[in-house]
Amino acid sequence: IIPKAHKVSYIKRLKSKIAALPVDAKGVPLTDDSEGEGGDDTMGSRGSYTAATVGVAAALKATDMVVGGQCTNVFCATRPPGHHAGRELRPMKAISNGFCLLNAAACAAIFATTPQSEGGLGLKRVCVIDFDVHHGNGTQDILCSTYDPRYLYVSLHAGGAHINGFDDEDSEEEEFRKRLGGSTTEGIYPGRCGDSSPHDGVLNIPLGKKITASDVGTALISQVSPRVEEFSPDLIILSAGFDAHKNDPLGMGGLSALDFGNVTEVACQMAFRSCSGRILSVLEGGYGVPCCRPRDDIFLPGNPDDQLLELGDDLPDGMDDPVPLTFRQKLSKCHAEGFLHCVKEHVTAFAKCSNRK
Repeated sequence: IIPKAHKVSYIKRLKSKIAALPVDAKGVPLTDDSEGEGGDDTMGSRGSYTAATVGVAAALKATDMVVGGQCTNVFCATRPPGHHAGRELRPMKAISNGFCLLNAAACAAIFATTPQSEGGLGLKRVCVIDFDVHHGNGTQDILCSTYDPRYLYVSLHAGGAHINGFDDEDSEEEEFRKRLGGSTTEGIYPGRCGDSSPHDGVLNIPLGKKITASDVGTALISQVSPRVEEFSPDLIILSAGFDAHKNDPLGMGGLSALDFGNVTEVACQMAFRSCSGRILSVLEGGYGVPCCRPRDDIFLPGNPDDQLLELGDDLPDGMDDPVPLTFRQKLSKCHAEGFLHCVKEHVTAFAKCSNRK
């Protein structure tokens, strides 16, 4: 399935670059940016290709389980994310690969629509709904570069034709924000590709500089639901990004964790109307996680009020948190509500929908 989504040249390039890394390497750029530099927003280690492949395998297994009737819905808690990974490096003229190596959501859609005689599930139509704060240029590139009646790609994301970003490009915080895919003076990543819909197989809904719950709700009810009902998919796949949360360090969203639960319930309702409730989700973005280690690169007295994420035995001894001080302060807000709370509401909504069958 992976070679059906990504060009063989892209796969070979990625695998060879990772294989050449030292065993103890970490935080190494795995792709090149549009200027031929290191592509610092997509880093990894010797295990990154394996992790990405396992993420695809999880999405395929989830698809098989949902279509086969073993369960109504599945959430794939996998990383790295994938919706910026296209057929080739930097799809749709994006400046980088945006953390992504292999596109699990697109692979799941291809698997679902591949004929049974070729090892697939033989579905006629699959809809991918992407609510990450960024447009899923990779997914659109793989499934909908031209019109294909098997696929409908829907994306609700920050952006628009006249969006500009932050003025201070030289600050430590702005540099970290760029690496996370936040706004810059050049617009919101991955660029203009999500500002319009090229054909009937794509519904791109840019929601401005900062996403609000009201705008998302209005778009879901007035635009997404009617289009999905008209398309009548056999399966819905969610590209579930939680970086539009109000405490996410990207600062491009105003949604609460409960809002993400509501979005999930609306998507489940679409699935019940169209495809007997069959729906699965694949984790994309979301960075509102408190730091797990004190910062050790500056000489400052310790603050007893600092909160760190308690990971217990799951925290590797060699794991660092090289996060700028201003971002650490923002991430502290996520103790009250952040990425993990969004995931909890998302999964809780799935559980509620499963009980309705």
